[in-house]
Amino acid sequence: MSDWCRNHFEITGKSPLLAVAEEWIKGETEPLYRHAVMQSIKIFLAGYSGLLRPVKTASFSPFPELIKLGVGQNTLANQAYEQWLEYLKKDVPLDGHHIRLINRVYHQSGIGAIKWESIPELSRRHIGRLMEDRYADWFGVASLSRDIDFALCWEKLGQFPERSQPCDLLQIIPSRLAAEINGSGGLLAGMSTATSLYCRLYGMEWPAGHNVRFQREGINSIKLSFDSPWFPPSGESVAALSAMFDCEVRHWYSEPAHELEGFDCYDRGQHVSSGEVTIDELAAEVETVVPDNVDEPESVDSAQSSLAASYQEVRV
Repeated sequence: MSDWCRNHFEITGKSPLLAVAEEWIKGETEPLYRHAVMQSIKIFLAGYSGLLRPVKTASFSPFPELIKLGVGQNTLANQAYEQWLEYLKKDVPLDGHHIRLINRVYHQSGIGAIKWESIPELSRRHIGRLMEDRYADWFGVASLSRDIDFALCWEKLGQFPERSQPCDLLQIIPSRLAAEINGSGGLLAGMSTATSLYCRLYGMEWPAGHNVRFQREGINSIKLSFDSPWFPPSGESVAALSAMFDCEVRHWYSEPAHELEGFDCYDRGQHVSSGEVTIDELAAEVETVVPDNVDEPESVDSAQSSLAASYQEVRV
């Protein structure tokens, strides 16, 4: 039996805000948080390889290699790196404010303008080893080959995506910088993994819609359906969705394998009612299909690796 949770939403609100919500549903909104993560990965690699150093004595116990070469000259680039290290230590939320701050220090560091071939050979070797170790987390897919094009990876970190995954919940509740860098774990000792954070914030490991369908009902209503692995989105994420678009969200969900089903209603961020799910609501027809690059599988077990890869491909 399928381990996919079926979700159906009826969203009612003001027409201009629902137009923005429709862009979010279709994955047409630019994932600026992802830009900040990619910029931060490049800064991380630069610090690890010694291209950037703090200007004052610093410590970072989760990954001491970031400051292993000691202090550097008091340049604008190194000042930017030192400031970014503070954001990493604090595991700042990737909200609009911190996205702008990360973007500022990224450009101040100048690391985005550095070409792979201009990096000293020793630094390239250090960067290559870390890229190889973190390839699945940072570049979206696991590789059985040891022949990784590190120059292409370095270049890819500067190619910021213009589209997000349909129904991307990371645009509703901000993720955290250190968790995104840490990925599946094993890099930043004692700090949260992305998977752990996603389960706490969004209620599921891959916080985006799969098999997404929606239909605009007049000017003030949208019907939306998507599948999520194992569980429905958390109540906190649906409430945040309702608050962001200043609307009422009625949410029905059902995962038969574990007898998980229910109904909740949120109005402008507040939970207002709960109830039982009905077949009629979950069977409601919605017409427009949003591609998410994932073929609908029969079970989570058979699709776990392909789903993770697909989600990461969009993120990177």
